[in-house]
Amino acid sequence: MRNIAAKEKYKKGDVIIKEGGFSDGTYVIISGKVEVAKIVGDKKIVVAVLVKDDIFGEMSFLQHEPRSASVTAIEDCEIGLLDKDFLDNELNKASQDFRLILTQLTARLRKTTSELAELKLKGCG
Repeated sequence: MRNIAAKEKYKKGDVIIKEGGFSDGTYVIISGKVEVAKIVGDKKIVVAVLVKDDIFGEMSFLQHEPRSASVTAIEDCEIGLLDKDFLDNELNKASQDFRLILTQLTARLRKTTSELAELKLKGCG
């Protein structure tokens, strides 16, 4: 059972999180679909489509950095906001070495997402 602090409903086309924004909320999709997209130059590049039980927003939670991409509902959906206190508590229980691994993986994922968007823009993805 996930520790969901709140549930929110979004209509198709609603922006749930915006690239470059500051927030450390972490979300789980209860129903519906969302797209994860980056702006490269003046083009929107979709890097992923997420569905029920997928989680997003975790990179900003772990790194305390701006959002790396925007997330938009591509159909009506219900989104759960994971309990930040619970996540903080779980993260604080982990060893310093394990937290370092998580932040390194997150940094690598952030870089890979940017590189994927660039490749898609060039027509290679």
